Amino acid sequence: MFLVLAACGFASSFSLRLIDPLILPVASHFAVANASAAMLSPAYALPYALSQPFLGPISDRFGRIRCIRVCMAGLAAALLFGAVAPSFEALFASRMIAGVFGGGLVPLVLAALGDAFDMAGRQVAIGRMLFALISGQMLGSIVAGFASEAAGWRSAFWIACVLALVAAGLAWTRLAPGDAGSSSGAPASFRTLYGRVFANPKAKWLYAAVLVEAMLFFGFFPYAGEALLAMEPGATRDVARHVGFVLGAFGIGGLVYAFTVRRLIRLMGVRRMCITASLLGAAASAAVAASGQWWQAALAMLVSGLAFYMLHNSLQTEATELAPAARGSAVALFACALFLGQGAGPMLFGPLAHLVGHGAAHLLVAGALALLGQVVVRRIVSRPSVVG
Repeated sequence: MFLVLAACGFASSFSLRLIDPLILPVASHFAVANASAAMLSPAYALPYALSQPFLGPISDRFGRIRCIRVCMAGLAAALLFGAVAPSFEALFASRMIAGVFGGGLVPLVLAALGDAFDMAGRQVAIGRMLFALISGQMLGSIVAGFASEAAGWRSAFWIACVLALVAAGLAWTRLAPGDAGSSSGAPASFRTLYGRVFANPKAKWLYAAVLVEAMLFFGFFPYAGEALLAMEPGATRDVARHVGFVLGAFGIGGLVYAFTVRRLIRLMGVRRMCITASLLGAAASAAVAASGQWWQAALAMLVSGLAFYMLHNSLQTEATELAPAARGSAVALFACALFLGQGAGPMLFGPLAHLVGHGAAHLLVAGALALLGQVVVRRIVSRPSVVG
């Protein structure tokens, strides 16, 4: 079951970061402004976020595997639609549909792990699952960049579609509905399930923290191509490939965390790891601001990826313990906040970068990340959980 769930998570994550290296080629193909094409990123993230308040309780009531099966098939269909989209508007719609169905995958995989492991082993288990999720995100960026350069931007969508079809086939043939199911034990209304979540006083702080975290770490992603062109104006031909490397480096940083999660927790503990992560993230953002070449930005993004997953995995683990009797709902709200942040981040970072410059925008993000670590430690990881 773990391997099939990992395949579903991989396919979903691959489709998530697929679009970022394709912003400039898509803008050129459909003759739209770069800023308009950049909205393809929040076009996926915002529907993903808004679907969560419904998908989480549905999985608590009717079972996670049933939701995963339907959502995996829907994601494959949406990626096929994107691969053949005849217009920018059709491509935009395909990303919105993919976001809705993608919302039923990673959060429910994490909820299933929460059902299977106690709190002592859960952060390590989720950290290991991150290997599949991060690999998908990293390869989504890198493969899309290379595929676009070699065969056009549509080829990246065809690759993602094939991966999603394989994962959907595995979910429908290798997973039984009873393999992972409702954590609440008995059907309950949406209101009851969310009441259990917010009975925990740290819930509001946790969801606010992950919203801000996503805005700060991911706001830059759709504008990476624009930033690299400003660093190296003569590298227009190679920009898609370089963007793939820069954003893929973020995923490599996440893989470093996935391989070292047990050791990091043992050496630092969760509180010190969160503080270290926020400071590393701040330093990485400042380093991006100082970068003059794409490979320097890639090194900075590698550190940023390590910092993000150190902090994010700690928040993920806390989310699985907010309300064990409504775990699917709690994790779904966590994903909702995460993707609202990923959707809102570019909408704020872009105008800010155009107003004050990319360098100054990154420095402001660095200051905010340093403050975020203090909030996480004081209001979330240092407070005892309320089990319900």
